[in-house]
Amino acid sequence: MTISFGGLLAGLACLLGAPVHLILCSLIKVCNPGPALYRARRLGKDGAPFELLKYRTMKVNAPPLVGTGFKMLVAQQDPRVTSLGRWLRCGIDELPQLWSIVRSEMKWVGPRPDEVWMLPHYGPVCKQRLSVFPGVTGLAQVLDSRNIPTADGFAIDLWYIAHRSFWLDAWVILVTPLFMAGWRTLGRGRLKRLRCSPEFERFRKCCDSELSAAEMLHQSQ
Repeated sequence: MTISFGGLLAGLACLLGAPVHLILCSLIKVCNPGPALYRARRLGKDGAPFELLKYRTMKVNAPPLVGTGFKMLVAQQDPRVTSLGRWLRCGIDELPQLWSIVRSEMKWVGPRPDEVWMLPHYGPVCKQRLSVFPGVTGLAQVLDSRNIPTADGFAIDLWYIAHRSFWLDAWVILVTPLFMAGWRTLGRGRLKRLRCSPEFERFRKCCDSELSAAEMLHQSQ
């Protein structure tokens, strides 16, 4: 396995952050008995599944909730989320995925990886999200994709893939800590400008059409 420069940086971050990792794992287990890490199968590049790690923020065996547009639902006061988990969900819960960068399964920046069960519901346009490695953070995330329709989030990912560059990745990485701290202004402004782009609107309409058709088919089965 060849480790990239990004993988080396992620490995260094894992090494330096080991004490914090051990503290967080201990706190998670004390606050709510069970494993400290949540393991899930996710879609990687070209649809290849891999095991994604997160700090566990929900109670053990909490059932997933899926809403309209195949969006995973987590309400602000969701009883499935632990008291510590509410704090971790600002983005800290994603940090164990740095190990996936070391393993060449993810990159620092890219579309967030979907659940494996979503693959059959992808149309040809949505499936383009799988043409690149998923990211620990991404443009859609710092544009607050949790609070917009799934089709819009997918369209942001497709626009990112079409326009990705060193500078765009650098902007996402710089904005991510601000987003985690609760500053949403930069993301809202950029999303507003993006919505004015005919290219983005074309992506959004295609994703919305594919996801709506897939959801209707899923409900009829």
